[in-house]
Amino acid sequence: MKSISTIIGVALLFLAGLCYFINWHALVPAFTVLGVAIITRKALEPLIIGCAIGFILLANQGGSEEYFPEGKGMIFPLNMFDGMFTSIARDAHDQGLIWVILVCILYGAFVQLLNVSGGIQAVGRYSEAHVKSKKQSLIMTYFLSFFFFLDDYLSALSVGNTMRPITDKFGVSREKLALVLSFVCVPLTIIFPISTWTIFYGSQLTAIEGGVLNGAGKVITSPIEAFLGTIPYNFSAWISLILGALVVFHLIPDSKGIKAAEAEVKPYEPEVAKVKKNPAKQGKLVYFILPLLVLIWCTIFPYPFDMDYWGSLEPSTEVIFGSIDALRGIVTAVVFTYMYFLLFKVIKFNKISKHFVLGLETITFVLTVLGFTYLLKDVQNALGFNEFVASHLQGISWLNGATLPFVVFALVSWICWATGSNWGIYAILVPTTAIMSHTLGADFWLSQGALASGTVWGAAACFFSDNRVLTAQSCKVDMMKHGISQFPYQLVIFGVSSVLYLVAGFVL
Repeated sequence: MKSISTIIGVALLFLAGLCYFINWHALVPAFTVLGVAIITRKALEPLIIGCAIGFILLANQGGSEEYFPEGKGMIFPLNMFDGMFTSIARDAHDQGLIWVILVCILYGAFVQLLNVSGGIQAVGRYSEAHVKSKKQSLIMTYFLSFFFFLDDYLSALSVGNTMRPITDKFGVSREKLALVLSFVCVPLTIIFPISTWTIFYGSQLTAIEGGVLNGAGKVITSPIEAFLGTIPYNFSAWISLILGALVVFHLIPDSKGIKAAEAEVKPYEPEVAKVKKNPAKQGKLVYFILPLLVLIWCTIFPYPFDMDYWGSLEPSTEVIFGSIDALRGIVTAVVFTYMYFLLFKVIKFNKISKHFVLGLETITFVLTVLGFTYLLKDVQNALGFNEFVASHLQGISWLNGATLPFVVFALVSWICWATGSNWGIYAILVPTTAIMSHTLGADFWLSQGALASGTVWGAAACFFSDNRVLTAQSCKVDMMKHGISQFPYQLVIFGVSSVLYLVAGFVL
């Protein structure tokens, strides 16, 4: 397996060099990151190397000054140091990177508080009473993920930390636990009409020039309503959920990588606790359920004193769904959990404070990787990555109304896989796809569904995407091992989805 990975990695580095010599500079950082990541099986170092090469190209060849205006004329590595500050400042202004950082660190603190209270262990004890086999532990992991549809970050962190002790007990490799999460976490957020992805993607659809019309011929103003039209055509998400069910119910065999990981699992040896005169109190299930309900409720609905929302006499989908805020939910849940545990003496104050800070610290590496992921995205944008893709998409001679959905899905899938970025793709390709579907006579919703489906596949298949980082962290597994072991399944999802988009393009 390692020799094959090395060959693929070297081939990708060769492609990076080839792209440089034919002046396709926008592709060089992406191929470099992928090549180094596959060879070294590391997450952070390849991103740093890719960013460095991107800034070397910007210093020598130039690029768009829109992304790093202050760095004009700077030599490497000064332009990279300046670019890091510029990228962070821009994303802070756009509520991008800072939003992700706040959500991530607070989720880390939230999970840590639930863990130290014994709430997660209580879920484990409850599950153990009903889970009697290895197969059942995987099935529970799969279906438990459905309760965390609001956000893929929430799903990856919560389900992984909750189910890891149980799957460990029944001899499930952590690579397989992470595999099951990869089947569900991201796809659910693009299928359920209430999620952070829904709001962002739907808002891009409603922002299309000229508007998007519903079945009655009226312009759609609600992001949720606009998003609903894409759900039936998110083929890769549906196939991912189906394939995940087939895996957990053992209806298809494990891949070679998963089999190897399963064979390396050591026999479970529970620790023998010493009998104490005053044994510590066991956590209760309510310590997990109540904070989680607060998290979900406050993510979906505003606070009770928000009369602009609750005072509305004519509720609409825009009013109901337009208020979803993952940051508001996790901030409220953390404050509630902290005060609840403190006032009801679930945990002593010093212990709460200690583990709250510990929860923030555990997410530091994740945030570092995410930061360089955003920087890589900006470097590639400065090199003209999105314009390069859009121009070559329009230059395909055999592109027509029937083939457009497949081309959009395939292209977007590999862009997201190569860059680890998905949300940024929407801003560029949602309006481009809308124009091309109208010009070529393709089905609008099928084409937009293909775009959404491609970003889902890319985020799930990418070795260093934010969801891969969080899934690996919660499952306590090496990120590159997880990425490589689940990739064969992602190729199956890609292949089946591609065929469906080709068929649907000719039928619809």
